[in-house]
Amino acid sequence: MLGAAAVVALVLAGVSAVAAGAAVAIALAAAALGYHVGDRGRAALEEEVDGRTSELKRALSELEIAQAETVRRLSMAVEFRDEDTGAHIERIGRFSTLLAEHIGMDAEFCERLGHAAPLHDVGKVAIPDAILLKPGPLTEEERAIVETHAEEGHRLVRGSSSRILDMAATIALSHQEKWDGSGYPRGLQGEAIPIEGRIVAVADVFDALTSDRVYRKAFSVEEAVQMMREQRGRHFDPVLLDAFMEVLGQTGPDAREQMRSDPAELVESTLETFAGALERADAETAEGAIATAIEDGIAPITLHAEVIGPALRRISVLAGAGEIDPDRERRAATITRRVLATLYRYMTVEVEPPRERVLLAGVAGDDHTLGLQMVHDQLAAAGFKTTFDTDVAAEQLLALVEGQSPDLIVVGATSPGGGDSIESALQKLHGSRPDLPIVLSGPAVGGGVPREREGMRVLERIDETVQAVEGVLSSSAAAPVQLRSR
Repeated sequence: MLGAAAVVALVLAGVSAVAAGAAVAIALAAAALGYHVGDRGRAALEEEVDGRTSELKRALSELEIAQAETVRRLSMAVEFRDEDTGAHIERIGRFSTLLAEHIGMDAEFCERLGHAAPLHDVGKVAIPDAILLKPGPLTEEERAIVETHAEEGHRLVRGSSSRILDMAATIALSHQEKWDGSGYPRGLQGEAIPIEGRIVAVADVFDALTSDRVYRKAFSVEEAVQMMREQRGRHFDPVLLDAFMEVLGQTGPDAREQMRSDPAELVESTLETFAGALERADAETAEGAIATAIEDGIAPITLHAEVIGPALRRISVLAGAGEIDPDRERRAATITRRVLATLYRYMTVEVEPPRERVLLAGVAGDDHTLGLQMVHDQLAAAGFKTTFDTDVAAEQLLALVEGQSPDLIVVGATSPGGGDSIESALQKLHGSRPDLPIVLSGPAVGGGVPREREGMRVLERIDETVQAVEGVLSSSAAAPVQLRSR
């Protein structure tokens, strides 16, 4: 229309029709070119905006998960107080997600629930150990204190900008409500109870019934199912309970994947995750890798030998090459100590009656006692009566032995400094106490002392600690044993 009007105007102004048409054609071509360039610019701008929006959404999602993971670690620490392991919260997350998927909740809800459900009992942090760990029945006053954990958990995680923590706050407050209104803390009834709270209530009760508690042994799956069916429409949403029974039929009572990865692959992937986290000083990822490995059935002793030990050696190599600074190395050691403390708690749930006395001595000047710590933890878990001394001067070994009167001594050192004084001290110790078995742990002693030396055993595979010590103690001849390194 504009082109036609321009032609008429030009003709009326005395310009020939041919010239007018050419001028209009040029103008239209210029307009078309401008539109095309502008359209491409708009498309590029829209693409950039979409990309930035996706990045922002991804960053927000990662931030939400990181926030939830931080509180989840707190929840796991709480669970370690009254559970054999922190596996309960992991199972609650899986059970709840499977149930939500089974009833047709959308994928976003299910994913969020998987992160939020493990925080259901985070309010237990406010409950005193004397009540939480009480082996007998609770009094009315004590039960009232325990029931405050719902409100406390809600108070702890509410008010966050994270949708995951917002859902976790709702779950913490509502997972103890009952379908018939007899629950706590608000006495909500029926569908007034948020759906996420109703889902977690089913998962939580089933896992609690089928797990050992300080006040009772676990019920069988069949017994738990029968007890829960009796509460259909009373404690539990009847529709959700029926759906949960279908989930159990499909997945089994542990709600685990039917096909597990190869154990060797699990160990290898755990090592890569854990070692990488130590390099970055990422405590949450490191602790999460170990917790997941335990849940996947990897034994703590295997983690000592095949994950934590190799990861520490990798950190040592990187530090020696200057690829990580001393501060990062120290932070990696701190993270590892926390991980070892958690594993030790898990390993010593059922310790055998005290056995022989074992003294573990870390040589002075050695900052890397983590390997000897793992040796100690394995011996303590096996029932040995252990004493662990670090920063012991080489010349003090004999005096320490005389004061402690152990049945066996484990001498450990990683740093090569003072090798001559260590060897001299070991010679004096063995000369004064030829009857005392000595186990050498760590490259600074195990690698520098002849393996054939009478009365001394070299420990190079950390997962053979208990076997080696038992062999030494049971052997009257003290024939030397070589434990090959891996």
